[in-house]
Amino acid sequence: MIGFDKRDSFWLARSLGVCVALGMCILGIGRAAAQDVAAPPPPPWVAPDDAKKVKNPVPATQETLAAAEMLFQDNCVLCHGEKGMGDGPGAKTIKVKPANFTDPKLQATETDGGLFWKMSNGRGPMPAWKDELSDKERWELVNYIRKLGKDAKK
Repeated sequence: MIGFDKRDSFWLARSLGVCVALGMCILGIGRAAAQDVAAPPPPPWVAPDDAKKVKNPVPATQETLAAAEMLFQDNCVLCHGEKGMGDGPGAKTIKVKPANFTDPKLQATETDGGLFWKMSNGRGPMPAWKDELSDKERWELVNYIRKLGKDAKK
């Protein structure tokens, strides 16, 4: 009868331990490599030229800004934050940082038509609002976004 003696058992246990340790190292290296290879950043989000040229037909009055503030609180604060700085609680859970509406560069380079188009069509984690909010509401929000930029300068 063939049996195992203590030396065979130790050799088997040691070999098995080495295999398990080697396997864990390979898995750990694979995971680290996968985490180091981050997805490339998305390309810049640019509205079409014809959309950029569209002028805001809704005047920024106390009434329209008040209505837009409520819309912003209901729909935008989660990601863009109370003051529009892109620091809402939902911003921590998404890879693409929400726009900071208090950024002077954004305020200077984005046209009203471009903001309206982006808000309407969405991209990635930013939802498309054209089916949820009326044209008037989205234009009011554009005015409110402009107000957030002005308020940040104060």
